[in-house]
Amino acid sequence: MNLKELQAMIKEELDAYMSEEEVDVDVDMDAGDIDADGDESGDDSEDMLMQIYNMLKDKFEGEDDAEEVEDEEAEEEDAELAEEETVEEAKDEDLEEGKKEDEEDMKEEVSTEVTHLQERFKKLANIIK
Repeated sequence: MNLKELQAMIKEELDAYMSEEEVDVDVDMDAGDIDADGDESGDDSEDMLMQIYNMLKDKFEGEDDAEEVEDEEAEEEDAELAEEETVEEAKDEDLEEGKKEDEEDMKEEVSTEVTHLQERFKKLANIIK
């Protein structure tokens, strides 16, 4: 497709689009529709807004009390966490001390086992010769 063919195709589509008839939309205004000045028949928007305001006011005033309770609960949880941390630190210290003692005992046991194994290998080596 070359440029002339493309331009011809675009022109045909534009002509077809422009020649289409516009569809008129028929709108009926009922008694409950909004007028041009924004008034609506049976308008109770102020009442509705007041209800929404009161609901939100109650919700947010209730949250202040809930926040105080949440603050107290958070403080209690912090205290519990601090206690748990001190207990865990004490356990870690005990474990470290126990590991050091166990390592010292293991070194003594390992050194005796190593000497026995070395003697055994020496005997085995002499037998093979």
